[in-house]
Amino acid sequence: MIRFVSGISEESWRAVIEALAAAGWSVRKGGGLDFSWAALDRDGVRIDMRYDAWQEGEMAFVKAYASTIRGDLPAQLIVELKPE
Repeated sequence: MIRFVSGISEESWRAVIEALAAAGWSVRKGGGLDFSWAALDRDGVRIDMRYDAWQEGEMAFVKAYASTIRGDLPAQLIVELKPE
């Protein structure tokens, strides 16, 4: 089952990528002015992230890995993400 988190502000979206990169996740990213994407991987776990200036950010990952991902994020970011 896939878990989606949407409505992520640009600041939080970027902070998630920075925090996970600092925790050892590999990061690939790209995009342009209005749309950005990132793919983060570590130990077989993958997170797909997108940011659209008109619709805010989102992230998708396998629900079974939620605790692994939360373990690499600062508590304040977890609160801001408000996972479904």
